[in-house]
Amino acid sequence: MGVTIVADSGCDLTKQDAAGYGIEIVPLYVVFDDQRLRDGIDIDRVQFAQRVASGEVPKTEPATPEDFEAAFSRIVNAGNDVVAITLSSQISKSFEHANAAAALFGPKVSVFDSRAAGGLESLLAIYAAERAKAGDSASAIVENLQRVSEKTAAYFAVPDLTALGRSGRLPKAVVALGSMLNVSLVLKINEQGAIAPAGQSRSYEKTRELMVEALVRTIEHSPGAWVAIAHAGDVQTAHSVSQMVATKLGHKPVREFIFETTLTIIANLGTDGVGIFAIVP
Repeated sequence: MGVTIVADSGCDLTKQDAAGYGIEIVPLYVVFDDQRLRDGIDIDRVQFAQRVASGEVPKTEPATPEDFEAAFSRIVNAGNDVVAITLSSQISKSFEHANAAAALFGPKVSVFDSRAAGGLESLLAIYAAERAKAGDSASAIVENLQRVSEKTAAYFAVPDLTALGRSGRLPKAVVALGSMLNVSLVLKINEQGAIAPAGQSRSYEKTRELMVEALVRTIEHSPGAWVAIAHAGDVQTAHSVSQMVATKLGHKPVREFIFETTLTIIANLGTDGVGIFAIVP
């Protein structure tokens, strides 16, 4: 008997990349009008971009309890325990729905609130999967996730706050303030797992620099940090941020990942933007 890690598509791992780590992804839904599409299954990046370019406005919905139940059932019936890592409960009902499904399986399924999204949820899932491969029990993995989550960093910037304001995940007053002052905001996922402002500048380029500086301060220049950079199709910007991280840290991170953000995240942040995330295992 082993442990299988499950994550939702609030993380930035593709289904294929997740499989390489032994992680199973439960997709959230991208919604156009009354059409509910599973992220990465029923709709891909090209189709998503075409629909947004045509003027359609995407929303998202969490995976249902039944979606999680189906994933958990396959794994438990195969003889493994489950540790499920979800989007922050402050910005999604994914954690609530996963818990509802987990109740059907007793101690065989544990659910962990990442208090995160995107690249940070991805880092936690990869870390958990590697602990599972090393032979840790489900309870030991959850304990380690709790420890690692005490020192994490999640910062991001988007050139246009419209999508975040529309989703309700950033207070409309903050969106209005950014527009009124004509400033670019550094945003963070705070300790409670909610999105909050963390700084501002007069240019999007300077905002990215402030974002990296904030991350380096948070992890205290740790030589053992794992860093993830997430982008929405702009690989060049991701590599520029990567170079900035090495410069500000004074060394390259012990492990670095570059992810293309999932549609779940893009639907709520907009089609541009970049994020930087870190854990210190």
